[in-house]
Amino acid sequence: MIVKVGFIGLGIMGKPMSINLIQAGFDTYVSDINMKAVEEVAAYGGTPCKTNKEIAEKCDVIITMLPTAQHVEKVLFGEDGIAQNGNPNTIVIDMSSVSPEDSRLFANRLKEYNMRFLDAPVSGGEPMAIDGTLSIMVGGEEDVFNEVLSIFQAMGKSIVNVGGHGTGSAAKLANQIMVSIHLAALSEACVFASKSGIQLNKLYEAIHSGLAGSAVMDAKMPKIIERDFEPGGRIEINFKDLNNVQSAANALGVPLPVTHLVKEIFSSEIANGHAKKDHSHIINYFERMANHRVQRPNNSTYKSSANV
Repeated sequence: MIVKVGFIGLGIMGKPMSINLIQAGFDTYVSDINMKAVEEVAAYGGTPCKTNKEIAEKCDVIITMLPTAQHVEKVLFGEDGIAQNGNPNTIVIDMSSVSPEDSRLFANRLKEYNMRFLDAPVSGGEPMAIDGTLSIMVGGEEDVFNEVLSIFQAMGKSIVNVGGHGTGSAAKLANQIMVSIHLAALSEACVFASKSGIQLNKLYEAIHSGLAGSAVMDAKMPKIIERDFEPGGRIEINFKDLNNVQSAANALGVPLPVTHLVKEIFSSEIANGHAKKDHSHIINYFERMANHRVQRPNNSTYKSSANV
């Protein structure tokens, strides 16, 4: 029986995810380098921990939600990390966006410590993290997945075990291919429409229910209309994911010509100082190309309902 859950990484996504665990009744131990975030989660009933070692010693299941594979590796295998200080049979769930190769490496290394592993990245952004309706793509053994299913159900709505170790991360990268290309297509279309004299709120009303409509459009069109580029999903994180996509595709021998082009668009935005803006801000690239800035419609009241 799962008694205690550790959660390491209380960023834009991790903080609401950990709060949902607490509200679902799990005895939750949390840590992050940002002590303000730790205090906020503690106010909901989480137990604050100062070190990864403390979480490792106390928890049956440990979730990591961190920016990069390097951060995950340090948390798992550092001197004060999970592997060296945790109990045998601990289940480690990495919900970060990393490469399939990284996930398989983590799984194999944790086996040496008699620990079990699932890669379980998510899609849905901050609003769905808050609502507990994330899509969760899981890679790992079916019996381990079933053992922690109730934990996933506290954070997500669509929860699928897609295969063995690394396949959860591969599914997330496939997701990021589609999200990134959708964002580029949406941005290009918005600049074209705007320069043609169409207000974007009218464009959205006209096409969002048709074949061009998508979850990406519903999530990001309101942000573009309002020119609200506060990050739900940052450009620099999306670019990191696309680099992982490219690396995995190269290893598989899968050409990704459209994804490569879109990756360079994200690279351009980073080079122009926009790394920490919402990934919908890549519209700025198309605006520069067309020498046209999309204007916010008068009396626009759209609000973004989700981040992908």
